[in-house]
Amino acid sequence: MVKLVGSIVLVSMTTLLGYMESYKLRMRVETLESFLKVIRLMETEMRFHALPLRQIIDKYCGDMDLLWQCHLLLKTGKSFDEAWKSGVAAGTKGSGLKLKDKRLIEQFGAELGHTDIEGQIAHCEVTAKLLEEQIEQAREEKKKKSKLFSMLGLFFGTGVALLIC
Repeated sequence: MVKLVGSIVLVSMTTLLGYMESYKLRMRVETLESFLKVIRLMETEMRFHALPLRQIIDKYCGDMDLLWQCHLLLKTGKSFDEAWKSGVAAGTKGSGLKLKDKRLIEQFGAELGHTDIEGQIAHCEVTAKLLEEQIEQAREEKKKKSKLFSMLGLFFGTGVALLIC
């Protein structure tokens, strides 16, 4: 009886681990797509309204956790660079983003506000193109590995449970 209960718990846990890995892949795609949307919105605000960076962050801080974290840190008096870097660290936890994704987002914020509006718009466009490539890679990875992780978790747990019993 104990072996049966242990086996059921084991299969459940490994299946859950597989689904969690699959969920990370989905979250990476969704987070990158959300950030691309934010970049496009920022570019539009800069191009047509010439809004300062802080006002753009204030306006769209509800759209993404990263922007919300940055907004809160800007209110405490931190510089934009510090607020952005800390916002990326805090706002991307649990997002499934890889190190290269986080670096791209950090680099985007680090270079904002250091040139004229045309330079910032060009920076938004370049970052958006790089982000589109990473989104495509993330979609491919999700397509290839999502079901694999789910099934591996289930089969691994079942295999170990059979060995135990």
